[in-house]
Amino acid sequence: MNTDECRKRLGSRIKAQRERQGLSQRKLALMIGSNQAHIWQIENGAVSVGLDVLCRLADALEMNVRDLIDF
Repeated sequence: MNTDECRKRLGSRIKAQRERQGLSQRKLALMIGSNQAHIWQIENGAVSVGLDVLCRLADALEMNVRDLIDF
């Protein structure tokens, strides 16, 4: 699996969990100290996600980082 595919899979997992919890991109962004555009980029695999952001996302989504990247 190449890097683009990994980013897209991660983004899909984040989006699915966000939607399961009924959160908007804007709300999730506020929860992690980011903005809606950045969440959109992450969910669409357009940007790499650093460890700090990944940890904040996992926390906000009540998940373990391992569960987000275990694919």
